[in-house]
Amino acid sequence: MPMPFNGERLKEARRFRKLSITDLANQMEVSKQMISKYERGESIPSAKNYQKLVFLLRFPLSFFQKKDKFEQENLGTFYRSRLTSTQTEKKPSELKKKYLAILANLFEQYVDFPTLSDNSIFSNNPTQAAKQLRSAWNLGTGPILDVMDLLEHHGFKIALVSSDSGKVDAFGSEIKINNEVYYCILIDENNNSYFRQQFSLAHELGHWVLHSGKVYPQELDSIDYRKMENEANEFAANFLLPTSEFIDDVLGEEKDLNNYLRLKQKWKVSISAMIYRVNSLGLLEPNEFRNLQKKLSYNHWRHEEPMDRDYSIRKPILMRQAFNLINKVELFDGNVINDLLENNYGISLPIEIISELLGVSINELQSNNSNIVKYRNEKLMTK
Repeated sequence: MPMPFNGERLKEARRFRKLSITDLANQMEVSKQMISKYERGESIPSAKNYQKLVFLLRFPLSFFQKKDKFEQENLGTFYRSRLTSTQTEKKPSELKKKYLAILANLFEQYVDFPTLSDNSIFSNNPTQAAKQLRSAWNLGTGPILDVMDLLEHHGFKIALVSSDSGKVDAFGSEIKINNEVYYCILIDENNNSYFRQQFSLAHELGHWVLHSGKVYPQELDSIDYRKMENEANEFAANFLLPTSEFIDDVLGEEKDLNNYLRLKQKWKVSISAMIYRVNSLGLLEPNEFRNLQKKLSYNHWRHEEPMDRDYSIRKPILMRQAFNLINKVELFDGNVINDLLENNYGISLPIEIISELLGVSINELQSNNSNIVKYRNEKLMTK
């Protein structure tokens, strides 16, 4: 009797590993037509080919055998660099977003996460929305030292991941799992200095404030998408560099590149972003803006600026803290996460994916604690 097989899961794992049907067929030494039949559910792999799939795609056997036990609604994804990145490059990140939301849904059975605010109360104008959000979050008008920490405290689920792409800095999306809403942001660990990360996260925050629930990005043409991206950039600039306070710092020295070095240390925003902000405020003549751009190029500051190596990129802590808390009271540890995922959601994942999304080392996930309570225990919860 053949083993159960879910062809959609094969397609998901193949896309996660960035393999075309042809790539996988060549590695398995079968025809492209056979892979297509597997994915459409028209054929079931032999035991030998089943083993090859598990080995080549590096997903657990049960991943290919189960069906979803959860309801999912994806409300569109906002990408930075969307116009220059391919679907192949973006697909693994899309799937990681879904897996992050599932893990959050699982953990929420045991811990209380910060509550995500209602974004419908904010203006559709980027400048006004930035002011409103600063006020709502009691941020004042000074520098924001850690946007990552700020977002996690306000209910965003964030993971630092490797996208294996030079074209995807970050992306965010609202996603529903079992009718619970999560706003997940994945940010690439390889494409960001701390200062660039600050702006990328503020940009994704702008999408949440201005566009989430109001715009479905994948339905926009390139012109409308670029307009939406510009709005998110405008929000980020206003959010990180409030107009009045920033003008007070820059006025009179707006043409001096050295002044931006000093301001970078204060405002925790890149020199390039500050120059664009100053230009958008009308404080530079066109030729002055061009001269500053030329100076950036002359100093080789386009890809790396001074101080970039002095600050480490921030790492998310929310999901890691949730795991550590659950593990501490022995509700479950890393050894049984996949058991819970399989029982409750019909899905099991490679341990390296769980490790990356939680920000927990593989060794921590494979701990050998013997006292494990797999399911919710109210007495433990009240400890």
